[in-house]
Amino acid sequence: MKNIIKFFFAAIAFMMIWSCEKDEDQAVLSLKAEPTLKASTNTLVLTSATANNSAITFTITPAEYTPAVEITNVLQFAVTGTSFTKVKEAGLSMGTLSKSYTVIEFNALMLSLGLTSGVASDVDVRLKTTVGKGTPVYSAVQKISVNPYALISYIYAPGKYQGWDPGTANTLVSPNSDGIYVGYIKFLSTADNGLAFKITPQKNWDNSYGTNNQFSSATNTIPILYNAGGDIVALGLGYYQATVNTNANTLKMIPYQMSLIGSATPGGDWSTDIDMVWDNTQLKWTATATFLTGEFKFRLNHDWSQPNWGGSGGNASISGGNLAISAGQHTVTFDPYELTYTIN
Repeated sequence: MKNIIKFFFAAIAFMMIWSCEKDEDQAVLSLKAEPTLKASTNTLVLTSATANNSAITFTITPAEYTPAVEITNVLQFAVTGTSFTKVKEAGLSMGTLSKSYTVIEFNALMLSLGLTSGVASDVDVRLKTTVGKGTPVYSAVQKISVNPYALISYIYAPGKYQGWDPGTANTLVSPNSDGIYVGYIKFLSTADNGLAFKITPQKNWDNSYGTNNQFSSATNTIPILYNAGGDIVALGLGYYQATVNTNANTLKMIPYQMSLIGSATPGGDWSTDIDMVWDNTQLKWTATATFLTGEFKFRLNHDWSQPNWGGSGGNASISGGNLAISAGQHTVTFDPYELTYTIN
């Protein structure tokens, strides 16, 4: 019996010693070397003429840990001064030590950050490294100057107002290809489903957006469904501005009649509007009328409490002054995307 007890305590002692040795053998993860990031250039002027050319390459030296572990690397992009509060990310596959972008790819990425086309803006880039669910470590920030170009894209709104033909439907424009499209539609009749339409990504019926919701006097924004849902129904007659957000899958519609008013319009006392019509070929508002010598402004919905535009030198602005015009017949245009105008 004594031998059995001795053996029992010896076994316990051995297990305790073995356990302690195992604890001592457990590795403590430590950062041996921080990650580094290098950009192939620090200044980029992007152009549509070189869209398929190489734009920039980012080369990384991954972080090193002791012992060696599996890590996740992600490139992060943010506008300088924002402290990466609004960030775009590009994940890197395991073992990847560089990431290259063509001009068109990097241009789209920069526009998605909100950079203004035709203007040089500063962008911060860094490498984010993570082990499992641990706290990330970051490389030093690389600063680059990027001047992107406008990358326009289009979708369409076929409906009863134009015979349900995608090929001739009104166009919605995304000036920066950021997933937000704006266009103008005039609804002519409430009879025979005259307010119904859908949204198509191309000038065909291969794919479309519908809805299971409708507008009301209290709701001007509704969800839309890709390749699902029924017809979208406008609130009423006349012109509407349609804003499609394909990031959030929503459609907003508001009444939108552009007009001219001023001392140069009939009446000569800033009391009579000349309504403009939407030219879906030029993608501009246009009006041809006989003017008096005087001044005018562009305004929305015949209402001074809503946006109005003046300007100078062909550039329109809500803070711009009155526009001068001579007596006689003139054609005036207004580009709502570029905020420019012409008087001919």
